[in-house]
Amino acid sequence: MTRAYRYYVRAPDGRAIYGFDKAEAAEFVALEYGVGAAMVDTLAQAYMPMLQEVALLDGKPALVLGPIGGWDTGRFGPDRDLIEAIKKGHVALVHAFLAKGASANARDANGGGALHWAAGRGVPAIVALLLAHGADPAMRDASGRRPLDIADSRGRAEVAALLRARTE
Repeated sequence: MTRAYRYYVRAPDGRAIYGFDKAEAAEFVALEYGVGAAMVDTLAQAYMPMLQEVALLDGKPALVLGPIGGWDTGRFGPDRDLIEAIKKGHVALVHAFLAKGASANARDANGGGALHWAAGRGVPAIVALLLAHGADPAMRDASGRRPLDIADSRGRAEVAALLRARTE
């Protein structure tokens, strides 16, 4: 079983993500990683910042608030939070909820899978991350559509190519 932390820090290259109970520890590690690292507060309250990214300010690495706020995170579990993170379109958020224990094959209340949402959102890095965590590219939603069908219908060529490589 995966231990759930509140804060997650994602390496700039996306190859590693680590969880922390204390914001101070997460901030320290994010700054040590340097520019491009991201820190996610997976329990951010609605409208409060949940994403910080390391950027250079006056020549020094600093955490800068990202444009994404919380949404009642934690209230309905990591699978629902994963789908909400996908809707926001930032790979660090998605990676944090996967690390927290969400299933890459999570479904929403209407049967749409995480990969369906990612295909519709059109962020290749998110689709690749979900696939790397075992998302089923052949999964069908309540209407019988595969993620590839959604990517094709929305003109998401790069995402469709990723999915096609896994389904055909």
